[in-house]
Amino acid sequence: MEFLLYLSPEGQNLYNLISKKVRIVENAPICRQRPIYGWFDATRKEMTFCTDTIKEGPSAEYYINETLFHESVHVAQACKSGDGYLEPFGISPSSMPISERRWKDISSVVSRLGNSVKHIEHEAFWMEDKPDKVKYVVEKYCF
Repeated sequence: MEFLLYLSPEGQNLYNLISKKVRIVENAPICRQRPIYGWFDATRKEMTFCTDTIKEGPSAEYYINETLFHESVHVAQACKSGDGYLEPFGISPSSMPISERRWKDISSVVSRLGNSVKHIEHEAFWMEDKPDKVKYVVEKYCF
């Protein structure tokens, strides 16, 4: 899988952990159907990297790692629920400040999938640049 070439040491460490719990695929059909960098299907326990799409952007290394961290938060949310859906960790939105860019990303996801995903996406977008926090929730809820 090509995306492995772009992983940072933290990303490689997280990948090694996550790959024990979920199937990981690259450039699946959903990558051509939606404007996304990654996707986690909780019912199938499958994480998708849209590597070809990411490589078209400004920094493949940055966005592949960010995508891994983001989708890994969703893996932990699924482990927390244990029922094939994503359950938020319960972090207060006011304690998760995020940039304007990430608010736009949340709004984009909510416009496609509905308001019910707002809190789980807020947690994922807030954590996606915090590898230690992502690893903590994965270990806490999945292992």
